[in-house]
Amino acid sequence: MKILKIGVALGLLWFVFYGSVPSININPIPDEVDEVEEIINVEKPSEKIIAQVKPVADLVKETEDKAKLALFNYEFAERVKNYPSDVQQLNDVYTEAAKIFFGNTQANKYPGFSDGLLSLFKSVVSDENHVLTTDEKDALSNLFKGLAWALVEGS
Repeated sequence: MKILKIGVALGLLWFVFYGSVPSININPIPDEVDEVEEIINVEKPSEKIIAQVKPVADLVKETEDKAKLALFNYEFAERVKNYPSDVQQLNDVYTEAAKIFFGNTQANKYPGFSDGLLSLFKSVVSDENHVLTTDEKDALSNLFKGLAWALVEGS
């Protein structure tokens, strides 16, 4: 059942970002952070990004949760640059994909984590709804790759 949820979440992300349903080869999410490092292979972000994302990443305590969140946020960071959207649509996509991917397993598990994510979004796109620029999408991508890095490398 867990693999099915992961497949649905990844399929939804693919559909939202690329508009079609691909054939997906579903592999279970690794439980070990070392295995995740090999999969996502994130370069160390700038010190500025590390300073911004580390307090959010440090809220997550369990290794398996760090691995899952790193994969999820890395995938988001990879796709956000190609997705034409406004701020609200992007927030909705992230939230819905997270609900599908994680179910209720992360709900209220790490106090302050969802507020931290919201703060990361707002640091790039502000509170005002508007169509995202290429620079904003690049900045979001770099920020969320930084979050993925902090979850697996910076802990």
